[in-house]
Amino acid sequence: MTLNKLYFDSGEEIRDLTIVGGGPTGIFAAFQCGMNNITCRIIESMPLLGGQLAALYPEKHIYDVAGFQEVPAAGLVDTLWKQTERYNPEVILGETVTRYRKLEDGTFEVTVGSGRVFLSRALLIAAGLGAFSPRKLPQLDTIDHLEGHSVFYAVQNVSDFAGKRVVIVGGGDSALDWTVGLLNTAERVTLVHRMHEFQGHGKTAREVSEAMEAGRINVMLNTEVVSIEAEGERLKAVNLRSKNRATCRVEADCLLLLIGFKSNLGPLAEWDLKLMDNALVVDSHMQTSVDGLYAAGDIAYYPGKLKIIQTGLSDAAMAVRHSLTYIKPGEKIRHTFSSVKMAKEKKNDS
Repeated sequence: MTLNKLYFDSGEEIRDLTIVGGGPTGIFAAFQCGMNNITCRIIESMPLLGGQLAALYPEKHIYDVAGFQEVPAAGLVDTLWKQTERYNPEVILGETVTRYRKLEDGTFEVTVGSGRVFLSRALLIAAGLGAFSPRKLPQLDTIDHLEGHSVFYAVQNVSDFAGKRVVIVGGGDSALDWTVGLLNTAERVTLVHRMHEFQGHGKTAREVSEAMEAGRINVMLNTEVVSIEAEGERLKAVNLRSKNRATCRVEADCLLLLIGFKSNLGPLAEWDLKLMDNALVVDSHMQTSVDGLYAAGDIAYYPGKLKIIQTGLSDAAMAVRHSLTYIKPGEKIRHTFSSVKMAKEKKNDS
């Protein structure tokens, strides 16, 4: 299934749970709803499911998700959706939730940017880090016309860099990953970092050093970009300056700025929920300061929180499970092992 073409909308019918955010945490939360026999909808602001994995680095490989020795980001999203789609969750794409209201009967009403209103018995925020935008170099304030043509802030398609002279700026995991990842695709890769050492994982940093020693890439530390040269939408060169004020000119076809992203909670910051470190404070049941409103993934804060995909998936399972006591008050909640549930479903399908 092509996730950016997925759109299932049954109107304003009330659901048991509305999930705000369609990244890995939100998708897995929808799967957990199916496992727990409750209905849900996902509302995602982007035109595709997958969150940052799909929007920013779909071809980047991930190594720390249980059960996968390594998996492309887009492949992980696709696998999560294939696991989830058996339960036919309602999916609303390209809509941003702007506000919520808890009604007198305890149900939740959320309003999206277009003015549409959706109702559910409980609410789960799985919006990652909120709205995000790439960090840019302030000295390059006239490159808007080059963005998406020869200046990039993420690798959407490796083919964009095939046979090109690429300058990568950054020293974190993403910059190191793509320095290695483009070695066999680009004509030449130059890595520029303003500090004297990398901040990324040691393994990838070693791979970069080995490639540099073998003469496969150029690495310039203690160096920053000062300007570019371009003709129309075509990049010609990147001008650099080192800490000792030495300058050099590197001919380039593509500039890949991998210096991070800025996150913004957006409307969530105005929702009168308890915040800590720009995230929603939750208890041991993943519930926020509002009864019936839960949070999971990077948007959720609790002591010792580790912001990785694996934790987000665990958060989602916890949030959905504990939401049952709010959605179905007074009912005894029984745990059903996935193997037992799937066996019953397969028997019913046969």
